Amino acid sequence: MRLFVSGATSTLRRYGSSPYLGALLVPGARNSIETVLRSELPWAADNAAFTGFDPAAFCRMLGRIAGSAGCRFVTCPDVVADAAATLELFRTWAPAIRALGLPVALVAQDGLDHHPVPWDQLDALFIGGSTDWKLGPAAAALTREAKARGKWTHFGRCNTKKRFRHAYQLGCDSIDGSGFSRWPDQRIPLALRWLAHLHGHPTSQTTTTPAAFFRGGRDNRFYSQEGWTVEQVVAGQSAYIVHVRYHTEPTSCPRCQRSAPDATRLASHGVKATQVIDRPHQGRPVRLFITRSRFRCTACGHVPAPLPPGIQAGCRFSDAALSLMTDNAGPVPADQLGRSLGVDSRTIRRVRARNHPCP
Repeated sequence: MRLFVSGATSTLRRYGSSPYLGALLVPGARNSIETVLRSELPWAADNAAFTGFDPAAFCRMLGRIAGSAGCRFVTCPDVVADAAATLELFRTWAPAIRALGLPVALVAQDGLDHHPVPWDQLDALFIGGSTDWKLGPAAAALTREAKARGKWTHFGRCNTKKRFRHAYQLGCDSIDGSGFSRWPDQRIPLALRWLAHLHGHPTSQTTTTPAAFFRGGRDNRFYSQEGWTVEQVVAGQSAYIVHVRYHTEPTSCPRCQRSAPDATRLASHGVKATQVIDRPHQGRPVRLFITRSRFRCTACGHVPAPLPPGIQAGCRFSDAALSLMTDNAGPVPADQLGRSLGVDSRTIRRVRARNHPCP
């Protein structure tokens, strides 16, 4: 999911390599259209109907971007919170926009779920409308229908982390928000961190990391995969202490089974901390301090904390460490393995005797 920003040309240039950023052209904006087109960023064009539609300015913009590469959509003129009037404008403007070689977006407004949607005539669906409607089940259903039909989906007026999460859960391809144009130097870096967190892309923020710990790449550690962030690695006297954070976006409540965000909302509800023993590194024990996100189901009140892959509920050993302890093909002597894991050898023998998956 990308954040499309209007204006803020210098800030966009500074963060142009980010996979979470794009440009939004708006009639009357001060950013140079030519600069945006040369930037190779994904981009789209809005009609500015929310702040006041100017047909002449919109047509001038269309003339300058006609046939340009990289465009994800151009929004047809619309009427805020009025689906019927918006559909009338769509029938008038869509053929002209398409004739210019540009993909056409229909802006979803209040009540669109009660009208036939011209799916075959649009390339993208822009979620607009009043706040209550766009955050409700009708807009969610339309977004999912658009995605099922292979349409680009965009969620407008996303200025908070909560809105980012909502749009991400719906599967939107892009979002925008006026706050990122007003205060780009402060808000765009913040938004990029939100998006990286939502996508679960591992980013190292280590302050004390021995170079040898991840030598040869991090693919052999389960917490180097998508959804994990390595925050700190400390080489202690007796063990490596690794602080990691796990984040995933649940799609339903595990108790009531209601799906989010259609039937319930899974609101952020703090974190849960867990300590786990991982397999040793270079013969030294590894202690993982795992922080994972918790969520609260607004429908039933349940507070789940999704369990990350690589560990088991209630187990103080990672799956990789357990595999070493129960390896019958060529088991390491209990005393030797106990020293490398940092546990008593009796624990190793007990696990092997019971063939128990988790002590």
